[in-house]
Amino acid sequence: MGATLDALHRLQSIEDRLRTVRDQIESKRRTVKARQNRIAAIERQGAETQQRIRQAQAESDRFELDRLTREEHVNKLREALNRTKSNKEYAAILTQLNTEKADMLKLEENALSALGRVEQEKKNETELRTALEKERTQTADIARTAGEAEARLSKQLAALEQERDAAADGIPASVLAMFRRACDRHEGEAMALVERVHPKRSEYVCSGCNMSVPLEIVNSLQSRDEVQICQICSRILYLEAPAGAPV
Repeated sequence: MGATLDALHRLQSIEDRLRTVRDQIESKRRTVKARQNRIAAIERQGAETQQRIRQAQAESDRFELDRLTREEHVNKLREALNRTKSNKEYAAILTQLNTEKADMLKLEENALSALGRVEQEKKNETELRTALEKERTQTADIARTAGEAEARLSKQLAALEQERDAAADGIPASVLAMFRRACDRHEGEAMALVERVHPKRSEYVCSGCNMSVPLEIVNSLQSRDEVQICQICSRILYLEAPAGAPV
């Protein structure tokens, strides 16, 4: 492998390490963000639970108020029943009284049902509050640990960026631009190994896209220090890693 491709290979190695560190930083940020989202979700559940508590309590109060109003009416009907002087009037008042008492019973049942929902929602709210406190404590610990790790990784990132800049110094500007375009296009994977697909035939493929590589490109890589790119994926092609390069 020629000097230019050797330098590009070293640059690719640094880019790989940079990408690994960036991925680690992003992973820790995603972890903290996911925990924060869980806290927000529990908070929304808590707010919705409080709303249901208020609604159920208001519904219970309305039922109770209606029941008290009907109870007052029942008491008046009882007084009227005691004062009645005819069987017809007695029967009419008694029918109305029984209807009001039945309605009162339904209202009482509805009020108790609403109170039951209030108690259940309050229980749910207590459980959510406990879960929220636990989640906040754990998230704070995770965020602190992630922040410390990110500070260390950021130092590594800065050192690698300096190493990358130093490695790029000896590479021609046009070749470096080609490398960076390939990095941008393929998430940092700017280079691809040329692989021989058959031991007895001169057939080669790009390891990046698995498409055929013309024999003249392979010959050029074998005989000259020239930068060749895959005609399909535009990665920079090479035949083998330089001695001592990280794999």
